[in-house]
Amino acid sequence: MRALRILGVILIVVMLAACLILFGLRYLYTSTSDQKAIAAAMATPAPSPTPDTTPAPTAAPTPEVTAEPTATPEPSPTPEPTPDPDSPEGRALALGLPKPPEIDIDSWEFTLVNGDNSIGTYVPEQLAYLDQTAAQTDIQYNNNGYRCPVDARIAQALLDFALGCKEAGLPVFLSSGYRSYNEQAQNFIRVCQNNGVSDGKDANGHYITMPAGNSEHQLALCCDITDIYRPVKNKEIENTATYQWLREHCAEYGFIHRFPEGKEDITGVMYEPFHFRYVGVEAAAYMEENDLCLEEFLALYRDVEGYTPQTPAV
Repeated sequence: MRALRILGVILIVVMLAACLILFGLRYLYTSTSDQKAIAAAMATPAPSPTPDTTPAPTAAPTPEVTAEPTATPEPSPTPEPTPDPDSPEGRALALGLPKPPEIDIDSWEFTLVNGDNSIGTYVPEQLAYLDQTAAQTDIQYNNNGYRCPVDARIAQALLDFALGCKEAGLPVFLSSGYRSYNEQAQNFIRVCQNNGVSDGKDANGHYITMPAGNSEHQLALCCDITDIYRPVKNKEIENTATYQWLREHCAEYGFIHRFPEGKEDITGVMYEPFHFRYVGVEAAAYMEENDLCLEEFLALYRDVEGYTPQTPAV
């Protein structure tokens, strides 16, 4: 019995020892595992927080303010120099006219003869003689009483003028060109007697015939042109188709209608729809375009005896 008790005690002791051993091993294992876990935890870096991937709300774009374009200032034009008031351009400007052509105002074709400007007993250096109907187109230089005499320097231009009229289907007659001083003196007396005057002027004070030395016919740079031979030349000629063509085209050949209607107080001569004067194409074109008679044109370049330009009222 005693042996059994001892055996039982031994068994109990052994069992307790085994339990202690098991408990100790379990504790040792748990402690080691915890230390490894702590060490692993300490060795592994803490994961970085995942950034919030939700995009921030996009602010509405601020509209770009478009600046108003700055206008590029136009360059100021260089002011034209004011012309000398006594120059042709300055005189024309004062009258509201365009710049006149650059011409030699002392050249022969601008010689002025009228009631205030005499040429005395002037004789042209060379005359030329044209067929009065332009049926023959030669220019002769020997005296021929059956032809129209003019200054030789305008003969070709006058012939071309007459031929242009004929080419338009119209008759033309070179009625009267050059007259000598003596011939003009005789003409003056005859016309005065026929009209009952002594000074060659009508009731308005305008010349119907010029004294010798004051006639463009003595200068030989003009011609009375009609459609046919007319013993009396008067205002009725303006109704002919020939006159109307000559008036429209005269400047193309260097001629002007010398004594136009409405300019009598300036020219001093009655209206003559048949009297054409040579001045050259450039001058004739300017005078035609600006409705100037010869006195008005010449006054743009120099003072004209007997004529003072009237500046238009502002």
